[in-house]
Amino acid sequence: MKKIFFSLAIMLIVASQSLSANNYPFSVGASISGKMGINAAAVPDGIQNALSFAIPDVGILGYLPMSDESRTGLFVELGYTNSPFGFKGYQENITWYYNQKFFTVSPYLLMSGFTVGLDFGFALGGTVKIDGKTTKFDSWNNDLNVNLRVGGMIPIHTTSVGTLNFIINGTYLLTGSDYSGNYTYNPSSLGIGFNYLFNLERGGY
Repeated sequence: MKKIFFSLAIMLIVASQSLSANNYPFSVGASISGKMGINAAAVPDGIQNALSFAIPDVGILGYLPMSDESRTGLFVELGYTNSPFGFKGYQENITWYYNQKFFTVSPYLLMSGFTVGLDFGFALGGTVKIDGKTTKFDSWNNDLNVNLRVGGMIPIHTTSVGTLNFIINGTYLLTGSDYSGNYTYNPSSLGIGFNYLFNLERGGY
């Protein structure tokens, strides 16, 4: 998944440089994306990390432009997000799919199509799926998770009302937690989706 993320990130950065450098105006909007995730930490013998998927992540966001010459500004996003990852046991031939859900507060910078910031996630419980049976749990070991967030955003269609954007976000858990007393888990995820920014300034783009 690391190769996929870095390849997409490079494509986004290169593509963003070829687009107009006009900045977004002061805007509010909404986002939706699908996500895949995996544990980036080592696991005990007999277990391997497994890729897991979750949908959807949704959010509301605001954008404050910081430059007239380049597409640079500050986003603040409030979201309902997933943190999926899985484990597969060699001997038991069983796969566990975990997905903790969060209310997230995410400040991040936009710099010419490239985004970087943090996700502060407040645990809302989650689910674990084993052999097709899903069980809910109330909380994880950390009530607050902090993730590094990097990605990109490319405008697809712009009108006087606003802009539809393609978005990609990679996250890495900075506040690793102990799981079952045996090892740490550091879920990493890759989300792909769209947001729409509504223009709040007169005069359009």
